[in-house]
Amino acid sequence: MTSVAAEPVADPVVVGGRSMSRVLALSRQLLMSVLTLVLISFIAFVAMNRSGEQIARNALGINVTDEQLQSFITVQGLDRPLLVRYFDWLGHYIQGDWGTTLISKVPIKPLVLPAFAHTAELALASLAWSLPVAILLGVFMARKGGFFDRVAFVVMTVLAALPEFVIGLGLMILLAVQVRWLPVGSSAAAGEVTAAWFLAFILPALTLGLSVVPYVSRIARASVSEALNAPFTRNAVLRGLPRRLVVWQHATRSAAVPLVHAVALVMTYLLGGAIIVENVFGFPGLGRLLIQAITQGDTNSALSITVLLGAVFIALSFIADIFVTYLNPRLKAAR
Repeated sequence: MTSVAAEPVADPVVVGGRSMSRVLALSRQLLMSVLTLVLISFIAFVAMNRSGEQIARNALGINVTDEQLQSFITVQGLDRPLLVRYFDWLGHYIQGDWGTTLISKVPIKPLVLPAFAHTAELALASLAWSLPVAILLGVFMARKGGFFDRVAFVVMTVLAALPEFVIGLGLMILLAVQVRWLPVGSSAAAGEVTAAWFLAFILPALTLGLSVVPYVSRIARASVSEALNAPFTRNAVLRGLPRRLVVWQHATRSAAVPLVHAVALVMTYLLGGAIIVENVFGFPGLGRLLIQAITQGDTNSALSITVLLGAVFIALSFIADIFVTYLNPRLKAAR
């Protein structure tokens, strides 16, 4: 009688242990993210609220009298201890009460959230065209090599060295002033979805995207080059697989892990770079609102925007770490 070999059965203790270790690792990561955000909020609060008198002078102007100054400090509660004010502000912020602007007493949250939505739309529009272009360019640089690789690398290096406002002003002069294809300003981005709304996004999205392409293309080039020189891709070539199939289904897939990290960094960069670009084009986003708050001495709005941006940066990094863990088999097995 022929004996049938029993199939190996996964040890439930091992499987359960791995699942528990993944949950614990994610919990630690989440806890560190929350603590980092609290630290960011504390540093930002201390930096903007060290002196109640200075806040009052920034809000009321240089010609304020001592009586007006003292009245403002008392009404705003700026004479309380710093830690008391911080925890009071943090408790309200977590509950969704972001306070009001210092001068006009307008609620901050209804001002910030629409501006953040516009900035997120701009970042996604920039990423939508720049990411495919950068990945394709990086793959072709790694695949072609030689003269094309050297020329493209030099062009990307020069482009990466240019500040966003230089790229933005150059595009504005070329596309809005010289050939007049696009509007100079982007204020229409706050209106309804029309042709003017679409055109208002093009120049800022081009500017931010051109700042992203050099970084992502170099990451893609290095990752794909490393994957093409790996043993598994060489074996695929020796087995007679077409080179195009090896590049796009083997090498590019292997390069996905560093690209995920690059995309997360790019998203944080886009949100940060939007502060400059939005002010160049008059785009109604979070960056423009932040500069206006700082210029007007509105520390309440500036603090709310800073903490919101910090929360978005940390959330993007956390999500990227989760994706990298499950894309990389070695990291997935280790957890």
